[in-house]
Amino acid sequence: MANYPDIKGFNIQSKSSDPVPFAQAKEDSPWAGTWASGNNLNTARHQLAGAGIQTASLAIGGSTPDSSTSFLDVVETYNGTSWTEITEINTARSLMGAGGTNTSAIIAGGTTTALSTNEVNNVESYNGTSWTETTEINTARNRLGAAGPASTAVLIYGGKVPPHSPTSATSTDVVEKWNGASWTEVNELNSGRYSMASFGTSTSAIAAAGARNPPPGQVAFVESWNGSAWSETSDVTSSNKTDLAGAGASNTSGIIFGGENPGPAAIANTESWDGTSWTESNDLSTARYFLAGDGTSEVAIAFGGTPGSGVSANTEEWAFSGIPPTATAVGYADAIVGDMYYNSSTGSFKAIKNGGAPIGAWASAPALNTAKVGGSSGGTQTALVFAGGYDGTSPGATNTSETYDGSSWTEGNNLNTGRIGLGNGLGTATAQLAVGGVPNSVLVESYNGTSWTEITEINTGRSELASSGTSTAGLAAGGTTGSVSALTELWNGSSWTEVNDLNTARRQTSASGTSTASFLVSGETPPNNFKALVESWNGSSWTETTALNDARANARTSGTTSAMLAYGGNTPPFTGNTESWDGSSWTEVADLATARSGSSSTPSGSSTSALAAGGSSPAGPGVDTSTEEWTAVDFQIKTVTTS
Repeated sequence: MANYPDIKGFNIQSKSSDPVPFAQAKEDSPWAGTWASGNNLNTARHQLAGAGIQTASLAIGGSTPDSSTSFLDVVETYNGTSWTEITEINTARSLMGAGGTNTSAIIAGGTTTALSTNEVNNVESYNGTSWTETTEINTARNRLGAAGPASTAVLIYGGKVPPHSPTSATSTDVVEKWNGASWTEVNELNSGRYSMASFGTSTSAIAAAGARNPPPGQVAFVESWNGSAWSETSDVTSSNKTDLAGAGASNTSGIIFGGENPGPAAIANTESWDGTSWTESNDLSTARYFLAGDGTSEVAIAFGGTPGSGVSANTEEWAFSGIPPTATAVGYADAIVGDMYYNSSTGSFKAIKNGGAPIGAWASAPALNTAKVGGSSGGTQTALVFAGGYDGTSPGATNTSETYDGSSWTEGNNLNTGRIGLGNGLGTATAQLAVGGVPNSVLVESYNGTSWTEITEINTGRSELASSGTSTAGLAAGGTTGSVSALTELWNGSSWTEVNDLNTARRQTSASGTSTASFLVSGETPPNNFKALVESWNGSSWTETTALNDARANARTSGTTSAMLAYGGNTPPFTGNTESWDGSSWTEVADLATARSGSSSTPSGSSTSALAAGGSSPAGPGVDTSTEEWTAVDFQIKTVTTS
């Protein structure tokens, strides 16, 4: 008789539910914010100020309607459910700045006459019972920004100062800081403005969008305050806007909402800020400008304003739901391909198998130190070098080189020659080649993890080419020599050899794989003939294979000929479209948060782990610094049947 240990086989696990890996969980429950209706203000108005949080907020002053001299001293407090009138401010006004809480607040500046023709320097503080006039600000103004959750530490910035005509309003860059007793002027904004969105603290604040005079009028740019100085950061993504509101706890987390475009036209747009980039979120239910808001990036409130005519009492509450981008994978089950188990809830046997499009998402990561597009990048998501490219200046060819370690970018030794339109980096973060570039360069530089060295040149100078492989065995194909090229050259570690051409000459392509098995995707032939074309290299010749779903130029790639990711590009306009290759077909998966063209690629990465940094994008403008990481799983859970 056979022994039991010899015939028992292997254990079948019993699970009450299917394993849910972290990437799947984020796909099932994405981090997203929505607005919900709250109870109306008792007094409809616009040009008011707010202080506090969503469940404990103040609505202060304002005016009604727009063309009237009816300025309000009305103050209401919100408890998360309804508004209640409380003690009035001493000086009726509108267009002021405010900070603090619903029991300890401060208001500064504003106007007391129609069409905001009288900038005041009055300041009042609230102790939870009454308003008291206190030390005046140094520069009288209205339509100013303010940040500060504590009434003893408030920052006010920008605003409108004389002359008084709305069509010739002058914007100021003056910034003042309140310590609970006095106002002190600190470093100015880089660009004076008024009617901006503002949020944060006295040491960590944001000034977003707004208006300037002298022109350019309405602006999209954003500045960040670190407690001592302002620095320009990523622009808002939607059209230039003014008279909008903001809510947020610091210069790394907040939302902006509402406002008006030139016209004027009330808008409902909401954008979320993660410290690096802006992402469009769900709109307000009621488009409006001259509104007020309080709270954080996760829980906020919007109230009052004008929808274009008249004034509004409307209140809306903002809340995020789903899995935050900062959440860890702790508590989520890993799924191991090859596992078999019994699901006790459904009474079925199941197996975890390969296959299917990757389930995943792009998440924000630390920004580049230097904006760049069209540089050489090689490596993986957690170890990548990005060198050269265009940095947005004129002439703009940069030789800067940065290394990403999965958590931050570090500047390293520069390329010897700055170039634009290089091929993908061949190799890894410690052994990489940077090939070609503008102007139709033959240059090749080798990186050893510390410094760049010029080595054997390619035979035909060109730019906007594609390259793949390693630092000792790679290829370079396509590009432009003045006209689009089909040339292909192979690298054996010491020399370049011309081999069989591409079937279709093109430029602005991307490639991933090895010197014997690569895909070259997308591209463009002048004028603006964008390609979905994909060609496969087998070590000796190119063959057309299954095309991308969307034609584009300057897409980027990650992975191998059996599992690849193609992302971003120019269609035009810029696209965030991401497609995954499973060995037989391309499937559209989650888009980049920021549509971009000519970003970094991760040719040594995979279809489940990639990096997109920099590139041309609407958020730049022109050249961007933002970085995104792609994380996904690519398996399927199958029910085991006997049929």
